[in-house]
Amino acid sequence: MIAFMWQAPNTPLTEDWGKIIATLIFIIAAITDYYDGYLARRYNMVTTFGKFIDPIADKLLVSAALVVMVAYQPITYTSAWVAVIIIAREFAVTGLRLICVEQGIVIAASKAGKFKTVTQLTAIITALCFISIRIVLETKNLTNYLTQFNAYYGYVIYVLMTIAAIATIYSGYDYFRKNKSFMEK
Repeated sequence: MIAFMWQAPNTPLTEDWGKIIATLIFIIAAITDYYDGYLARRYNMVTTFGKFIDPIADKLLVSAALVVMVAYQPITYTSAWVAVIIIAREFAVTGLRLICVEQGIVIAASKAGKFKTVTQLTAIITALCFISIRIVLETKNLTNYLTQFNAYYGYVIYVLMTIAAIATIYSGYDYFRKNKSFMEK
């Protein structure tokens, strides 16, 4: 977050290397999160703590990115409604998990939850990479490419964020539908 916010909103992107560093940090965090889960499953090292903390780490990573992206909406094309849907779902599912933990049940990530994470990370990483490309184009003063790039990159991000929001809504619905009996107790 600090790297991304190094320059204030509405300042020129020329030589804003902080956003490129933030992009790299986010991508590395997403990759290590994936491999952490993969290796835990592969070597049968899945733990109750891991099942509980991994989704929380995912939520923190995504929520932090969305908060700064909304603050920089003119360049990220990330609407507040997308962030609200995603963050609200994360709080709701975390609450459900806490209810279940009290009953001795740990809810692992579902296929819908994993798909939701993939769509969110795809949208965020694409937005961050597009911003990084825009920074390079502006810094190198490549106005012809910048004009062509600016013509479509906002639409692509908006579509990906909308898909992520829809996947998020469905995933939340899926968790509550499958676990409604625990809430009734």
